[in-house]
Amino acid sequence: MSILGNPENTIMKGQFSCRLLKSCLVVTIVTTAMLIFLEMIAVHNVSLMDYTIIPIKSENNYQNTSVIEWRELWKNKKNISKLGRILFLGEEPAVVKRKKKYQILVWKYGPKLEKRLIKQYTNKRIDPFQECSVSNCDITYKDAAIKTADIVIIHLHRTRSLAELPPKRGRKDQIWTFLTDESPYHTFMGNSKLSSNGKKITIADFNGIFNWSMSYRIDSDIPVPYGRTVVKKNRIHFQENPKRRDVLIAVMVSNCKTRNNRFDYIKELQKYIQADIYGNCGTLKCPGHFSKDCPLLDNYLFYLSFENSNCDGYITEKLWWNAFHKHSIPIVMGGSNKNYKQLLPPNSYINVEDFAGPASLAQFILRLNETNEFQNYYKWKTDFEVLNEHGYFQSKAYHYCRICEAMNYNDKNEKVYYNLQDMWDYHKMCHPAWNIPN
Repeated sequence: MSILGNPENTIMKGQFSCRLLKSCLVVTIVTTAMLIFLEMIAVHNVSLMDYTIIPIKSENNYQNTSVIEWRELWKNKKNISKLGRILFLGEEPAVVKRKKKYQILVWKYGPKLEKRLIKQYTNKRIDPFQECSVSNCDITYKDAAIKTADIVIIHLHRTRSLAELPPKRGRKDQIWTFLTDESPYHTFMGNSKLSSNGKKITIADFNGIFNWSMSYRIDSDIPVPYGRTVVKKNRIHFQENPKRRDVLIAVMVSNCKTRNNRFDYIKELQKYIQADIYGNCGTLKCPGHFSKDCPLLDNYLFYLSFENSNCDGYITEKLWWNAFHKHSIPIVMGGSNKNYKQLLPPNSYINVEDFAGPASLAQFILRLNETNEFQNYYKWKTDFEVLNEHGYFQSKAYHYCRICEAMNYNDKNEKVYYNLQDMWDYHKMCHPAWNIPN
């Protein structure tokens, strides 16, 4: 039967009479909207049951409870830059009246960052400001620009010694900024050394050098998270396509030995439930590493978003892309529960910290599958969405956009990091590794 009823009795056949002109107008509008909606469903081969339409109310008179509670987690958050407040708290950026042209100098390693931050793992250069709120910036890699640059970006992970830094500041008001996408355990490459005494380089060696910070942390002067949670303007929820229900869990791992013992946890978990392992640590393979997506992961209901370090704020593409982007439920290992609650949509993930061990986690996953209770982990999609901003798998990269936005929006009062070991200390930011109980 037609979803609109018997075709012979529908308005399309002309057998509908309206006694009042106003009633006819309402019926016509509603019917037209319904026909457009049905045509969209037919074109995209989607079941009507996949859609739940929720009445949209203006933000002035409507606030969902989950949104209110999530925003409360940010209420007393301090030390957030103006750009951070725009990205994470939804504040409106200031109107830039005088658009000065800013020069961004990426010191020494700019060409090596192009594959991700400019080309986004494609074969062409992509304008880094094409989807940016501002574009009044130029990027240069030339050492001579140290004399003219407004901001200088130092990539710490690649910096091997203090001798690699510019010899001196080009201008008094020049902003020197350190960039890192890694956890405090891996801020520097393993072979980084101080040229003067041969000791391993530490973050404290850079005290008194930098004015700004640039990292995934929300309290960075220039936040560049791998992904973000934002509140939807319209409450229209799309129920996800079915996943396979025989093998429930997947993970892609290429680094088998990490500080938090994530692979030991995975191997222990496999004793109680099947988990398919892709990458160098498993038997299943996917093309590319960062450059190409792995479509095979799309089929799994759960994904093990296990980071290489248990550090707050360090939430990478393992969650934002391999889980959320693929509409899988992430099982997380990394930061604290408090940190995940603040950064991720409510009730969108499962944290290994909430279980005694892999055995109890496996039992919980099997129960979710048997009872269909896993559907509760998709309810957040009504009010929230997540954004991937890391540049891997040909997703969009926003690093240079964020630098330009910071130059336009942030306060530029004099500021120097004299105690970086306090701000970027793994003793404060990170948590103990998981160990197999005796």
